[in-house]
Amino acid sequence: MNIDQTISILKRIKLLSGMSEHFLYALAFSAETIAFSTGDVLIKSKSSDVKVIIILEGRAFVQKKSNPIELKSGSMIGILSLINNESMKDPVIAGSIGECLILNRDLFDKLSKEFKDFPAHLVSYIHSQLTNQIEELSEVIS
Repeated sequence: MNIDQTISILKRIKLLSGMSEHFLYALAFSAETIAFSTGDVLIKSKSSDVKVIIILEGRAFVQKKSNPIELKSGSMIGILSLINNESMKDPVIAGSIGECLILNRDLFDKLSKEFKDFPAHLVSYIHSQLTNQIEELSEVIS
């Protein structure tokens, strides 16, 4: 996958869509790119290696006990784990051949220092997501 295709995918991710082109290029060039095959473990449950995975090609699944969650091109998983420095409780397993970007702690910290708007953008995004969830729960309860 070339850099323009990677940037195009990053722009479709809600969390990253408001970030500058410079930020997206820095992320795309700095993050580790991993090729995966069906059955590969991308994130181990309760792993000390806290990271974000961005699926570029292929698909993977968060192995929840009740219903697995499908991740496909443009899916991003692990941001809250990285922010809280806590491992994910459910593993992420590749469901096909594909490729992903890995955003680890060091890169997250570097991007946060280099792009001062990134942490504020992240807080704003999380706040809006939580607000939406609260509104949805309020409707269900009513």
